[in-house]
Amino acid sequence: MQFLLFLIPLAILVILLVASRKRRSYRIPRGKKIYGDMLTKGKVLKSDRYMLSGKPDMITRKGRAIIPYEYKSGHANEPRTGHLLQMGAYFIILGDLYPKSVIRYGILKYGDSAFRIENSQGLRNRVLSIADEIRGNHEIPVRNHDSRVRCFRCPYKEVCSQNLAYGGRNSSISK
Repeated sequence: MQFLLFLIPLAILVILLVASRKRRSYRIPRGKKIYGDMLTKGKVLKSDRYMLSGKPDMITRKGRAIIPYEYKSGHANEPRTGHLLQMGAYFIILGDLYPKSVIRYGILKYGDSAFRIENSQGLRNRVLSIADEIRGNHEIPVRNHDSRVRCFRCPYKEVCSQNLAYGGRNSSISK
């Protein structure tokens, strides 16, 4: 009986240590979770000022600091350009929504690796420049692949006239 009284607290301690190490190795931000699928039911965050919107996977707050967190499938040795721009857009949106908060960095997580993405003026300028370019482009983009899987995963599949995922109207690349 005394052995069980010793074993149970020891097991709890081991579980807490493993959970703590897992948190550090995946760089999950500490603090109060203020946004995420379970909390906000997929609410889209919008900046009317910059005409940007997005849905980070998680946002935590610690004091005045806000940290966006984005999970990505697959593995990467370094952050992918599109994902960096996505995080940059989150920085802009969150800065507009929480003007009294400090947003120094965000976390991009791929498989077992995580990257701290700094909120820099250069990244901000790049995101805003690309957003302006996109808004000024009124041409319909041309699909540049023959992958049904890519079309299936595309967020525009329901409105795309070149969609291959559901037997789209075009089965080959338009040139």
